[in-house]
Amino acid sequence: MPSSPVNLATLELVSIQYEITRSLNANDDLRSLCRRYMETCIRRLSVKAAYLYMPTLVAGDLFSDTEVSHSDWGRVSMPSIAACYPEQISAINPIFNQVLAQPETEQIETQFIEHNGTFYQLFTLAKQAIFILERNESPLPPQVINAITPAVKDLFHACRASLQHSQVVNEVEKRKQAEQQLTYIAFHDELTGLPNRTRLINVLNQQIQLCGQHNNSGALLYIDLDNFRDINDSLGHQVGDDILCLLTQRLQDICIQREILGRFSGNAFVIVCPNQLMEQPYLDALLLNVHQCFDEHYLIGNRSIDVNASIGVTYFSASSSDAYTVYMQGDLAMSKAKVSTGTSSVFYQQDMEKQIRRRYLLDADMRTALAQNDFFMVAQPQVNQHGEIIGAELLIRWQHAELGFIPPDEFIAIAEKSGFIIPLGEWIFEQACICITTLQHKPLKKQIKVAINVSAKQFYQPEFIQRVSALISKHKIKVSDIELELTESAMLEDIQLAVTKIAALKQIGFELSIDDFGTGYSSLSYLKHLPVDKIKIDKSFVSLIDKREDSRAIVEATMLIARTFKLGLIAEGVETAAEVATLSNMGCNEFQGYYFHKPMAINDFISLLTT
Repeated sequence: MPSSPVNLATLELVSIQYEITRSLNANDDLRSLCRRYMETCIRRLSVKAAYLYMPTLVAGDLFSDTEVSHSDWGRVSMPSIAACYPEQISAINPIFNQVLAQPETEQIETQFIEHNGTFYQLFTLAKQAIFILERNESPLPPQVINAITPAVKDLFHACRASLQHSQVVNEVEKRKQAEQQLTYIAFHDELTGLPNRTRLINVLNQQIQLCGQHNNSGALLYIDLDNFRDINDSLGHQVGDDILCLLTQRLQDICIQREILGRFSGNAFVIVCPNQLMEQPYLDALLLNVHQCFDEHYLIGNRSIDVNASIGVTYFSASSSDAYTVYMQGDLAMSKAKVSTGTSSVFYQQDMEKQIRRRYLLDADMRTALAQNDFFMVAQPQVNQHGEIIGAELLIRWQHAELGFIPPDEFIAIAEKSGFIIPLGEWIFEQACICITTLQHKPLKKQIKVAINVSAKQFYQPEFIQRVSALISKHKIKVSDIELELTESAMLEDIQLAVTKIAALKQIGFELSIDDFGTGYSSLSYLKHLPVDKIKIDKSFVSLIDKREDSRAIVEATMLIARTFKLGLIAEGVETAAEVATLSNMGCNEFQGYYFHKPMAINDFISLLTT
């Protein structure tokens, strides 16, 4: 029996719906999926164009600027270019806001609108999508609309699935990018973009392993900028950052083979030279190039700034324990280079480790020694031209329980670096107060002034004056009995603050002297601003003054300065009769040194005064 026309029409509608639905593929890109669907609609339903709209709130950043309409909706269309889009039609435009305002549902609403002889069939899903088919000759028949509505619903579901898939992919990509960014941040310096300490440690450990495979060795250059803190403090951190960036560029320009350049810390850079490069001519040339990076000025704005560096060089091989050890060796060698002036480099030697272990040991033991009263004071008398004692300088000493006598220059330098010099300096001041209290109860022929050294860190403490004033009050002594000795370099660290503090100390009643005068670089220009009482001629100029014309010239200039500013003058480090005679003939009448008295126990000094 032949099929009826109605059955044939129904089969045709089912066929259209099936083909339209079959054109969907949720795994494809949203645009290609929609356009494939629209192409089927245009071909089977005789429509002119098809449009799919999705709210950007749902689609996120999936749509480009050219695909976004109303700023709230993104559009996919076929064909992609049209003279007039549905959202521009006055009868259709309000529907977009209505769809967004409706409660969310899975029910598809259909609507027919005619505009200037063009027919638009709308399929809407609240808050999620609008699908529009455009025809020129007549609207879609109701039975066709009813038949393809499930297929449109399939489109919406497919779009939602594709959108979710795209969002997941985008999220995964964003996470990958974020992870890559975090990884980059974790292993690179923010300012210069160079590998940071963590990355350099990893790189060096890898290079140590490669040394074992190639039976070779590599090298590490540890570059530390000298006095960089002064640049930051005086010119500002932005200038400091600009210098670091310029230096980075200069170092990158010379690392043209397989070197790994990194920023190890604030003002410390590292160059790791792999074992494949290790030949002595190569290393010599690289080191020369590094030195040349500091030969030229650094031009920052309108400032021309000189920058020097200390460079430690060490080798590494398969026998090196780990990267930390190699870096420590480079740091030790760099510390040795610090004692030189200008840019200099030092190669690591094994005995440096013994020195650093001793330094750490002494740093730890100093705190225990102070608590257990293992430090003690000695006095070195100061005399006039007749050999009469006019005062004394109190000096700290340390007899270590295991290591024996520790030279003051050694442990004081460690205390300065660690900050322990502040409590140690306060202890020294109190010992001076105790000594003066003892002298007050002795039948002395004349008043004796006791001098003590004050470190720069102690002097520049905000509460320094309050602390020493409290100790004076505690021991009930006269302020004028103590003379404070400040090194020239310490006072020149911050000349304005030094002038203010010295003036405050003078107002209380302290006398102040400049120790090691002449060893600084700005004595003449700044002395007139410093309200001090006395100059101490450094022993480096006193030594062999009877034989050295240059020393004699410096001392003569110092004496002229003292007379000009009406300052007291004393020569320290006097060890021979010839030195005494030369100084006396030049007009110096006060002395301190081994020729007259060596440093002695406080009790012996008191006995010397009372006998």
